[in-house]
Amino acid sequence: MLKPFLFCAAAATALSACTYDVHGRGEGRSVDAAGLVASRNVDVPGDAEFSGMFVGADGRVGRDLELSGATVRSNMIVGRDLEASGGRVRFTGEVGGDAEISAGTADIDARIAGHTEIAAGRVTLDGHLHGSLEMDGGHMVLRADVDGPVTVRGHGRDDGDGRVEISGRLRQGGLICAAEVELRSGARLEDGFLVISHTRPDGEGFEWEALGRRDCEDL
Repeated sequence: MLKPFLFCAAAATALSACTYDVHGRGEGRSVDAAGLVASRNVDVPGDAEFSGMFVGADGRVGRDLELSGATVRSNMIVGRDLEASGGRVRFTGEVGGDAEISAGTADIDARIAGHTEIAAGRVTLDGHLHGSLEMDGGHMVLRADVDGPVTVRGHGRDDGDGRVEISGRLRQGGLICAAEVELRSGARLEDGFLVISHTRPDGEGFEWEALGRRDCEDL
């Protein structure tokens, strides 16, 4: 049994090591990593792309960062845009442009300058978003402060419209639609919000409508 185990371990290590590529020069120097395990600490002025079963990417990227894998973990400063997808995605750091994240489970704690778009079965969002937010999920915990307009749509529970818990400061109005909406201590909804849910949440600073038989994804 030892030989097959060692062979598999060696194969996994080789796959990870032989698919790391640095290309370009000067400000265009970029990296690509792919394999069963794609994990690196990088500092490049250009782009970076990581893909694999297990992805770990830390450091600094001057332009765009793209991550995809079954499990994705990254602590990164990104100069421009972030795109991350996976079964489980955890990202911490800073994004100088837009962020697009799709996952079964997403755990995000970041400062994002541009538009943020998240689609996940379960998502926890911390940090500070300077742009707008569009988020779709089954169970969403929104603890981040958001400077731009917000659109949150629930889905995926028995009745198809999910749950959202909010404790952040949302400064520029928007739409929140879910079967259950909870405004926790510290939540601040400013500049005109429409909340659509089965029952009216406690709190103030918003208009409320009963969801009834409507679907959040159609609103």
